[in-house]
Amino acid sequence: MNVTKNVICDLFPLYVANECSVDSRDLVDEYLRKNPGLADELRRIVNTPVPTLATPAGAPDEVRSLCEARRRVRNQSLLMGLAIFFSLVPFSFLATGERTYWLLFEYPRTALIYGAIGIGCWVAYAIRRRNSKSL
Repeated sequence: MNVTKNVICDLFPLYVANECSVDSRDLVDEYLRKNPGLADELRRIVNTPVPTLATPAGAPDEVRSLCEARRRVRNQSLLMGLAIFFSLVPFSFLATGERTYWLLFEYPRTALIYGAIGIGCWVAYAIRRRNSKSL
């Protein structure tokens, strides 16, 4: 059987990892003894260090900043949701078969309290949004 350079190059990763059979190892050893140029080239490839991705020194700070930004956006979104909810509650109604009950007309104090909470949420949202733009 004629063994070519391509066969040896295909077997070489298994040879280096010591995962090939004894027969394959003997075949590669014999071929490399007959071809010292290829043996030197393969040794050079094996001894070449593999570059690794080094994490930058500021990576923990970037992760911490990302977590902080996500937390702020989540809180700001929650505040906006509460502001929308409490702004619309005074205009809510209940329709039964014969009558419609409006919160604003039936219970004006309760509607006023919900409206005040909604206004407070909008003010807090505006303040947070303004502060987040200045960062």
